[in-house]
Amino acid sequence: MKKIFWVIIIICLFVSCNSKSDSKATENKDGSDQTYSYPYKATYSSDVTVPGNPKYAEEVLTVWKNFESVHIDSIDIAKKDIESLDSLRFDISMWQSVHVNDKNEDWVFIWSAERRYSKNKTADTSLIHEQWKIKNNKIIYFNQYKALPAK
Repeated sequence: MKKIFWVIIIICLFVSCNSKSDSKATENKDGSDQTYSYPYKATYSSDVTVPGNPKYAEEVLTVWKNFESVHIDSIDIAKKDIESLDSLRFDISMWQSVHVNDKNEDWVFIWSAERRYSKNKTADTSLIHEQWKIKNNKIIYFNQYKALPAK
């Protein structure tokens, strides 16, 4: 009877160690596996590597600093915008560089509060989220989402 018991135990261990799971699991920082089942499918992609290239974030943040410091002579729309202001300040909350694996794209995301002070001394604060696409070490796309902060 003891032989049968040990044979069953060994077979169970062998089968459990060699079974393959069809579910997708990710390893957490604590070493445990966790399977996720998202209620939505991303229309663009959810296959990203974070962080992406930090050099791209540096490049985009330099553009921001040049805009804030009025070093934008070659960008006519930005130049007209900044000339209407007395001052401009960004309080950047966070930035993140990512690489979209399935599209082989690099992006930089920025979250910030923008504080504009017009020449007549009225202040305007907006919350901003920007997306910058980088290809061949050049910025090729940009968009901005803007919201007024809650009062």
